[in-house]
Amino acid sequence: MARQSRKKSKKEDDKVSEDKSAPAENAEDTSAEATPGAEGPRWPLFYSQPVPLSIERHGDKSISLEKRFGFASNTNMVPVNMQEFTRIATSYPIVFTETAPASSIAILGLRQGQNLFVSEDGMWDGGVYVPAYVRRYPFIFSTGQEEEQLVLCVDEAEGLIVEGTGEEGTQAIYDGEEASEVVKKMLEFCAAFHRQSLATREFVDELEQRELFRPGTVTISNDSGEQFNLRGFRIVDEAKFNALPDDVILEYRRKNWLSAIISHLVSIQNLAALGFRSKSADA
Repeated sequence: MARQSRKKSKKEDDKVSEDKSAPAENAEDTSAEATPGAEGPRWPLFYSQPVPLSIERHGDKSISLEKRFGFASNTNMVPVNMQEFTRIATSYPIVFTETAPASSIAILGLRQGQNLFVSEDGMWDGGVYVPAYVRRYPFIFSTGQEEEQLVLCVDEAEGLIVEGTGEEGTQAIYDGEEASEVVKKMLEFCAAFHRQSLATREFVDELEQRELFRPGTVTISNDSGEQFNLRGFRIVDEAKFNALPDDVILEYRRKNWLSAIISHLVSIQNLAALGFRSKSADA
């Protein structure tokens, strides 16, 4: 199975072995859970049946490219990493959760279970940046038998993993005995995502410790007169942010936190744009 060292930033190997390791309930990013309060494993958002990749289980299977983003059509928020804030801010509002530990999320819709950026045929709105968390699916890392190892897993729940290879509209998971190029690229992508998640955790913890958050509430109306009351999230308090000492601002600039905060504050304007999207979706 594909592994990545927690202690190294580069890929250790691309092979998918037959080793059976820990299940994916130990996945590293559990800030958003698909079934909070339910009994049994609590998976990260979108994931319900992630299993380690293996030649025995996936050697003759492929990834379906049809309805690529249909799995995300029933969520109105998704976790985002600090490193993508500048791109996220062009289309989505970025806010922070109230629950501890706080997480950064992009708002995708004004109603529960409605993603305004995914069409009925499972396509993401063309020309709009797709968050990395969404592009990573159905792959995810979990911890291996050794603490410092990360194991590449794939979720089998949404029908994206299909039998056979070579079919039109699919990509094979294996190329003979070796992981295919798509899997190798996803291993690198998941490794980068993991590193960015750790850096984002440090960034959000800093905002929390300096008490820079304030409750966020907003009422949005669309052209039809329908009102949406959004609450239960937090945003950076601009007054507290502007009052930070110069040495802290310089530190934030060195760590690229300054641009992340500014992108977040700018992104709040996209809340109104969601109202217009909501009207189009209703129509």
